[in-house]
Amino acid sequence: MGYSPPKVDEASYSPGNSAFGHSRGLDLRVDLPESTDKVHGVDLTHIIHTHDVGHAKGGGGGGGGGGTGSTFAPYTSGSADGSGYNITISFNGTWTQELHDVFVQAANYLTSFIAGDLPNVSVRSKGKTTTVDDITISAELGAIDGVGNVLGQAGPTSVRTGSNLPATAQMQFDIADVTDMGVSVFSEVVLHEMSHSLGFGSIWDRLGLVSNGNYTGAAANDAFHRLGGTGSIQVEQDGGAGTAGSHWDEELYNNELMTGYINDGNNYFSEMSVAAFKDLGYTLRTDYLAFAEQGYQLV
Repeated sequence: MGYSPPKVDEASYSPGNSAFGHSRGLDLRVDLPESTDKVHGVDLTHIIHTHDVGHAKGGGGGGGGGGTGSTFAPYTSGSADGSGYNITISFNGTWTQELHDVFVQAANYLTSFIAGDLPNVSVRSKGKTTTVDDITISAELGAIDGVGNVLGQAGPTSVRTGSNLPATAQMQFDIADVTDMGVSVFSEVVLHEMSHSLGFGSIWDRLGLVSNGNYTGAAANDAFHRLGGTGSIQVEQDGGAGTAGSHWDEELYNNELMTGYINDGNNYFSEMSVAAFKDLGYTLRTDYLAFAEQGYQLV
């Protein structure tokens, strides 16, 4: 039997208009896709500030920028045959092996419990057409503003029509800040931001998952109740754009990784964060709660 190319949804990319301008090094403007009947190009990225990372300075695990830099081929998590859910990381710029591996580990973790395949998307960018299965994240390291202030930018750049599940995303970081915080802290930041890139918080409003500060998704709330919570999960209301409305409430849930702030000490990716991906519309493994970090206690 001859080879048959996969059926794909069609989308074409063209330069978009982001609210963010040029920095001294990394360009924080986002190239968005043209909206079609299959894919919407939308800037759902947000600026990340170093003050959102409570232990950014002096984080353990060694400096992130040390060692010889290299270029890396794209990495795809999940099954080698492309079945199930796959995250492709496109590495732009020069990376150390340690920093590259942080992205690989985050992608592997998320695809350990997200099981369901999504429709492929044909993407045109800079005159080249590629097939996205199931999301492609552009990861970039560069100079932004030195140590402090802006750590980077992350989030979806296109979503599928109907489901609103992201097809492409962008994750950019300031190498000076990454080096300053160290690999162990950066690994928490990357998992947090990759979760946003897959839709956590970034598409909640599109799916109607927040009402008057209450998170309304059934799966995450069920997990919340398993942890001893009552009522609904509370969503962050402070912090302004990029924090409010797209994270669990920091005051209530503290060291949960998906609050708007990464704290000192252990930060847990709890059962309610894992379950929230089911509320987004992803098909999860039947034992998905087993992939949460155990030992998390509600404050």
